[in-house]
Amino acid sequence: MRSLIKNMMRLLLCALSLSWTFAGQEEIRELESRLKASPNDESVLMELGRLYHDLGVGGDEKAVARAFELFDHAVKLDSSNAVALAYRGSVWTLRARDSWWPPNKLSYLRNGGEDLDGAVSMEPGNIMVRMIRGVNGLGLPGFLGRLPKALEDFIVILKHPEFPEQRKELKVAVFYHAGVACKRADDIEKARELFKQALAVYPGSEFAKKAEMEMKDLD
Repeated sequence: MRSLIKNMMRLLLCALSLSWTFAGQEEIRELESRLKASPNDESVLMELGRLYHDLGVGGDEKAVARAFELFDHAVKLDSSNAVALAYRGSVWTLRARDSWWPPNKLSYLRNGGEDLDGAVSMEPGNIMVRMIRGVNGLGLPGFLGRLPKALEDFIVILKHPEFPEQRKELKVAVFYHAGVACKRADDIEKARELFKQALAVYPGSEFAKKAEMEMKDLD
């Protein structure tokens, strides 16, 4: 499980890099083939689910549906898999985004929140689970009240004893998203500090550029 979590963290970093290439499509085909041969392979379910999840974030509704199938299966195979539960929660919110029927939207959002909160309750010290819930919360409308949980998630990540050892790709993403969360909470000085840290930890990266734009908006 430890090696699986490390691999999933690598995949999360790929997603946070804001990049999607032809290689990703090739990887999907390869993983689908492996899953066909071994339908209960947890590592394949997780990797493939993440790839479809990221496509779904970009607006691909078919990818959202496939991601849900994969993470739902992973959770049913292992109900203690907090990362799979968190991802399923994120996919619920993507389903809410794509649904045109208001009752379904509300139901999907509620299910997503329950999964995300359940994953954090299961493994409150898991950086990946916290990151998934934190970023997801920032992507939801303010009236849903998820900002306090997002703030909590980024505070936990920033104070995590393993955070200083993380790769710069993750650090810059955390600093940027934490800054956005603080900005929305009207903690302007803290937001400015976090955006500066994003610029310092990985200059020239996409998140550093986004942090720079956010800082200009603070002036």
